[in-house]
Amino acid sequence: MSTENEQEVIVIQEEKDGSATIDLPPSIPSPTRNENEDSDEADERARQAEMAVGGGVDPQAEALRAQKRLKRVKRKEYHKQVSTEKDHKLDFLSRQNQELIERLSVLEKKAQGSDLARLNAARQEKHNKILFAKEKMAEATQTGNGKMQTAAQELWFDARREYEALDNVIKKATAPQRERTIRAPDPQLQRHANNWMQNNQWYDPNGKDPDSKVALTIDQAMAEEGWNPKTPQYWEELDNRLLKYLPHRYTGDTDEKPIRNSRPRNVVTSSGRESSSSSAIGKNQFALTRDQVQAMKDAGMWDDADKRAKMIRRYALEAKQNQGYRS
Repeated sequence: MSTENEQEVIVIQEEKDGSATIDLPPSIPSPTRNENEDSDEADERARQAEMAVGGGVDPQAEALRAQKRLKRVKRKEYHKQVSTEKDHKLDFLSRQNQELIERLSVLEKKAQGSDLARLNAARQEKHNKILFAKEKMAEATQTGNGKMQTAAQELWFDARREYEALDNVIKKATAPQRERTIRAPDPQLQRHANNWMQNNQWYDPNGKDPDSKVALTIDQAMAEEGWNPKTPQYWEELDNRLLKYLPHRYTGDTDEKPIRNSRPRNVVTSSGRESSSSSAIGKNQFALTRDQVQAMKDAGMWDDADKRAKMIRRYALEAKQNQGYRS
């Protein structure tokens, strides 16, 4: 009989393909929403077991299963409604922003038209001065008036210089410009990005710190590889890659605290004789992928019990969050 009842045990069974099956302690919620105990499949298995033992279905147990099934349906409807409302709100905000941008563009065009009208009037005035100066220069030449000739040349020179300056300003203002294509952010992408940034508050979208620059570089690389940021798999892969380069960002004390104050004790086993005990019905199990296990080993966390427990907790919580989103 174990004397370590003050410590929770995390049993880790490594598989031949490099993945691992984890028996989670009670303090870590099941990533699969306790599907072994609360699902339509589990209800049907319970019915079959009752019929095999007693020849019929237990009415009280069936009533409880009906209540749980109704809760599952309502939970799914709620998540679906929340997701739909988020999409509608994002669409509304996107349309509102687009309308504001269009209104601002109209106002800018009106203001630009008014300014151009004033510039054109000023340019025409300088053009008239140039014509007037030319007439005076011709008159001075015919009459031999030297003073008039000098004054007319100075007037012509000043008017010509001011006319050319105004003409350059007008040409720049009326030059064709590339129209900016402003696209509203995709609601699904925006929701995934917001969820990820809430879980990784260290990240700066402007890349003002070294860790954020690394994240931006990996994000760009994944985009070039063809990963779709609208899918949960994209953000899971992003976390897996960041774990290799920024392990310190994934081992902090930012996860939820365990229900108990005791530190979980880790037991690592290999695939084989131990598998029968870890596959018992009702266990709170969670599967680590081969890439997740390898990432923890590459980061030097697999052989450190505390760091390994923290990463298992983080992966389990992320998997539970993704499961809740998909449902």
